[in-house]
Amino acid sequence: MNLLPGGRFKGGPAGDDESMVRARRIVFDAGLYDPVIDAVAAAVAQVHPTCVVDAGCGEGTYLQRATALAGAQGWGIDISKWAIRLAAKRHRDHQYAVASSYALPFADDTFDALINVFSPRDFSEMQRVLHSGGVAAVVTPGPRHLNQLKAIIYDDPHEHLEPSVGDLPNDVPTPDHIEMLTFDLYLDDPALRLSLLEMTPFWWSTVPERRDIIAATPLTVDVDVRLMLYVKPANIA
Repeated sequence: MNLLPGGRFKGGPAGDDESMVRARRIVFDAGLYDPVIDAVAAAVAQVHPTCVVDAGCGEGTYLQRATALAGAQGWGIDISKWAIRLAAKRHRDHQYAVASSYALPFADDTFDALINVFSPRDFSEMQRVLHSGGVAAVVTPGPRHLNQLKAIIYDDPHEHLEPSVGDLPNDVPTPDHIEMLTFDLYLDDPALRLSLLEMTPFWWSTVPERRDIIAATPLTVDVDVRLMLYVKPANIA
């Protein structure tokens, strides 16, 4: 189902392309991001949900793991038609649609939990579709995330910096809980190194010569992410 009026760029597709989505599936199937996926699933399961939505679901792994652990029904939306096709083909017990996280195609107070991993987000929309007491599990990169890849890609790599609380827009709430997830990935398989690169936006910044370096060089790569939980207060409509 496509509920997106149009792409982000005139004449071009919206969201991740097919190769990027398939690269992410390869990385997840290899278990490389299991600590992150399992942490999100555990956070969602804590509220004992009956229905979960993934706003920016990609190829569906995060939603599948969370609903399986919680015994819940799952809905996923993404602006990438390739992501939705791949998710729907494997996870037939979920409901998927091409749609934007800035205009979630759901009624108010529909879900017990919401997942948002490395995706654009609108906190007012997230709160709107959650029940009171529902939780939004949001994952963003930490400062050292994939630093070793960035050191090869860029001449002057910079750490990822989140804005401080005082610099955030007024409609962005303070997390109720923050969990820092850090671990190393030793990648001796050239195909997995390239898949890890291709699943990220860094792929488009990497010239062919540096892709060749990554393919030829075994790497230990930092995974550094923040899992933030936002509980919808009972007094928010």
